Amino acid sequence: MKLVNINKSYGSFQASKDISFEVPQGSLTALLGPSGSGKTTILRMIAGLEQPDSGDIIIGGKRVNDVPASQRGIGFVFQNYALFRYMTVFDNVAFGLKVQKKDKKYIRSRVMETLDLVGLSGLEKRYPSQLSGGQRQRIAFARAIAPSPELLLLDEPFAAIDAKVRSELRTWLKETITKLGITSIFVTHDQDEAIEVADKLIVTNNGRIEQIGTPLEVYQNPKTAFTAKFFGSTSEVLHYEDFDTFDRIDDYDHAYVRPEFIKVTREDEKQKYAHSAVEGTVEQTFFRGDNIELHIRVGENLLIGSRSLFEPQALRGETVKLFISKLFVTRGNEVIPLENLSMREDPLVI
Repeated sequence: MKLVNINKSYGSFQASKDISFEVPQGSLTALLGPSGSGKTTILRMIAGLEQPDSGDIIIGGKRVNDVPASQRGIGFVFQNYALFRYMTVFDNVAFGLKVQKKDKKYIRSRVMETLDLVGLSGLEKRYPSQLSGGQRQRIAFARAIAPSPELLLLDEPFAAIDAKVRSELRTWLKETITKLGITSIFVTHDQDEAIEVADKLIVTNNGRIEQIGTPLEVYQNPKTAFTAKFFGSTSEVLHYEDFDTFDRIDDYDHAYVRPEFIKVTREDEKQKYAHSAVEGTVEQTFFRGDNIELHIRVGENLLIGSRSLFEPQALRGETVKLFISKLFVTRGNEVIPLENLSMREDPLVI
């Protein structure tokens, strides 16, 4: 499946600007971006619910711009489930098969097979109101895949589900789609969700594609100023040149640091690169489940760092040492990664 030079406007607002990408067969791709970045518009155009102003949508090697949504071979999972309230689970899952005019014997066999696949065998006689949120989303997924679509689209599929179930469903979704081998695209604004589930990320912003790559590639090597700032709990470092252990970049615009680039030590602890560390004051602490997040004031900068639960706590008002190992410096739309010079090993002199 691929899009070629897609443009879409609503009056004077351009929602999609020259969008081009290809989704590998059998992969799970995430459209990731903030609200209003254009990701849902892209999904709806692929589904046939919106028409592009220009460009080509190609599914299975065929241009489908003029093909009705019902004939594109697409399964669609909505964030609010969109189940038919007065239909049983069986009839909900069977809906697409009935539209295809499959015979009753095949429909029953396929519905039961699909319910087994999503782990909800035995619930076929229940109604959506009798199911939990996680179960409803699995039924919505089962309804979408029952007709054996060529392409599966998911619009914020976990948005209406509580955090614990959402985490479980992410793992389940990835395993199930891998098992089925269905080419899938899902929209999300949740970075953790995209990084955990997707084989490939397409980062969108203001109707444009910022970067395409694997989650690891995009996270570790941002290619645009937006991507560098978007991922993680990023802090902007004002006047980074005041930190005297980084290369100087002329005419830069911004410098960003992520929590994992900051080593925070208390005054009674040893800091490996003490000569390159700076002092800061802890302004706020937040328990994040697997770590303690620290908001630390260093001059004009308020930086976000963290400490392990197994380390002595740094308290509010306490003076701590910070060593910044890496920065992302932007100049225009260019991203320049900088490593702390003190981390470079001295050359061996013989």
